[in-house]
Amino acid sequence: MRYVLTPMNEKHANDVANWHYDDVYSFYDMAADENDLSILMDTRNWRDTIKAVLNEDDELVGWAAFYTENDEFWLSLGMRPDLTGQGLGQEFVLECVNYAISHYGSTKHTIKLHVALFNQRAIKVYQRAGFIQTDRTTRDTHIGKVDFIEMEKHIA
Repeated sequence: MRYVLTPMNEKHANDVANWHYDDVYSFYDMAADENDLSILMDTRNWRDTIKAVLNEDDELVGWAAFYTENDEFWLSLGMRPDLTGQGLGQEFVLECVNYAISHYGSTKHTIKLHVALFNQRAIKVYQRAGFIQTDRTTRDTHIGKVDFIEMEKHIA
């Protein structure tokens, strides 16, 4: 599948806000976390930070956010719920990484991300895409304390 990243817009943001993941993955529902939802819906983030990810038929298949924190470059992303678990994740992640490399000069030598420790499916995808675990933390979330791992990918 070919992916195109484009600035987020109202229609796509509303679609993402209404996505629902099954079982434990409902943790990632935007509507369940007021903070994440407010970041997604803030139009100031749509041009440079949050991108809609479209397929070759211009269908929304995911989103990606690119940002710098503590002088480190971070990636956050999500795939449409009905597309998860179908073997599309590695290509999706690599397309987002390639976009970061080509569009953000501040990526330095690494791209970092956080993933909930229970999300072994995503961790495996990130590992296949070249990310390695660098840290483990517990964070306060909308459902209470959740263990996360920090991963990074070295880029040339």
